[in-house]
Amino acid sequence: MIFDLDLWSLQILGIQHLAGRFIIGLGFPYNAFWNSPALGKLWFRSKRRRYQSALDYLKLLKEEEPHRKIYVSGHSLGGGLAHLVASELQLPAVTLSAPGVVETAGLLGLEPLELQDLTVNVIPDRDPIPANSGKQGGVTVPIPCIVGEAPECHRVFNTICMLLKQCGDPIQRNIPCNFCPMEAL
Repeated sequence: MIFDLDLWSLQILGIQHLAGRFIIGLGFPYNAFWNSPALGKLWFRSKRRRYQSALDYLKLLKEEEPHRKIYVSGHSLGGGLAHLVASELQLPAVTLSAPGVVETAGLLGLEPLELQDLTVNVIPDRDPIPANSGKQGGVTVPIPCIVGEAPECHRVFNTICMLLKQCGDPIQRNIPCNFCPMEAL
C-alpha cells in the first residue's frame, strides 16, 4: 500500500493540481518541474520500480507461454497498477474501483490512449477513490453501490456482492456467511 500511495500521492492528495492555484510564489516553479519532460517526468518514471517485479514476472510468463491468454486484475490502487502493467505489456486488465490512471500513465511515459482498448474498470457509484483520483483511461462499467455509505462503496466485498446480485451466479454457489452486507441483515 505504501508503494501504491507513493506512486499516486500527488494525484490522490490533489497536490499537483492545486499547487499552481494556491501556493503563492511556488506555483510556477512547481508546475514547471512537474510538466517538464526533462525533470518531472524523468523523476516520476523512476517510480516504475514500484511494480517492476510484476512486470518482470508477466514478461517472463508471456515469453514462456505465448499461447496463454493473460489478464491482470486488482482492486483500488492495485487496480491502478494493473492498468499501468496492462499498458506497458499490452495485456487486458479487469479491475474493481481503480483510480484514474491517465495522468500517471503519461508521467510514466506510457500512452494513455492504449488503455481504452485494454482495460475495464468496474466502479460502484459513490466510490470515492475512482471519483476523486483523476481521469479514467479505459472502459468504465458503473454499478450501483450495495450499501448506502460512500466509503463502504469502495470495499471489494460489496462490489463483488453487487456483481453477483446483478449478473447472477449460474451454478448457485453459496456465499460465506456475512460476506455480503445485505445478507448479513
